Amino acid sequence: MRILTWRTVQRGDEALQEFNINVLVNLLRQENGKDLCVIRVPPEMKYVEYFVIVGGTSTRHLQAMAQYVLKVYKFLKGESDPHVHLEGKDTDDWMCIDFGNIVVHFMLPETRETYELEKLWTLRSHDDQLSEMADEVLPLDFTFGLQQPKD
Repeated sequence: MRILTWRTVQRGDEALQEFNINVLVNLLRQENGKDLCVIRVPPEMKYVEYFVIVGGTSTRHLQAMAQYVLKVYKFLKGESDPHVHLEGKDTDDWMCIDFGNIVVHFMLPETRETYELEKLWTLRSHDDQLSEMADEVLPLDFTFGLQQPKD
């Protein structure tokens, strides 16, 4: 694993000519991001190429990671690269940065557990299979745990 420092980025090493998923993952690891999850989004979704979720230990940790990633992106950004969109900068438990082809969610563990974004993106095909199953038809007189009244 290659450790990136601000000096390395400023020097303009060949490997750091553009901001991409590899640079992002290295930055998040370097900043001690917890439970890093990178999901390659299927092209037919036409949303982004990568959906990234990373945990932090505190609000300050989330903000520090996000600010560092933004700083490196702005330094490496080309003229044709999109401007970033930052959401949740005034919240304590979640931040999101949209880089155009990569979306990164910075979350505290409790928030991550509540929203379960990994399941939303990784179990999609399983959910599609469930929705295609025919509904089970139960007899009209079927009741669970109740007895029919006797006349």
